[in-house]
Amino acid sequence: MTILAGHTKGIPKKYIRTSSSITTMTLTEKQKAEVRETLGRYCAAYQRKDLKALLALLSPDISGYGAGPDEIFRNRKEYAPLLKRDLIQATSIFLEFTDLNIFGDGRIAWVMSGCNCTFVAEGKDKQTMRVRMTMGLRNTGSRWLIEQLHISTPNTGQAPGQSFSGE
Repeated sequence: MTILAGHTKGIPKKYIRTSSSITTMTLTEKQKAEVRETLGRYCAAYQRKDLKALLALLSPDISGYGAGPDEIFRNRKEYAPLLKRDLIQATSIFLEFTDLNIFGDGRIAWVMSGCNCTFVAEGKDKQTMRVRMTMGLRNTGSRWLIEQLHISTPNTGQAPGQSFSGE
């Protein structure tokens, strides 16, 4: 375990690292473009309602949360029926990332974005669900795979400037 300088009182020097020894985590522009391309393939596969193409973008060990209360998955096998349900329950789906931020280091990337999911469910009018999304990706050497995904909607009971609902 290494402790950053500034919080060192009573800690042996071997566990202390100065800020000059901390490296900045960055991806190259080429890597960021590859991640954006992966996100584009994710959106396109959703729009085509192509389950096989969606599953090909996912690590076998993907884990995460969808926006629904039952959307919890710990691997691709658990996530597949949730994706299939999305594709079956909508006659059309269009995803658009907003305020896209891509960060990372080497073979690991993380994404933070808004996402507008515009869809038409059977017998219903077109709707847009605005969600927040974080995603972790890993470069296998030949492509980026989605390892972690978290989709959420803001707590509508929590007023701006408040930390908890109902304050």
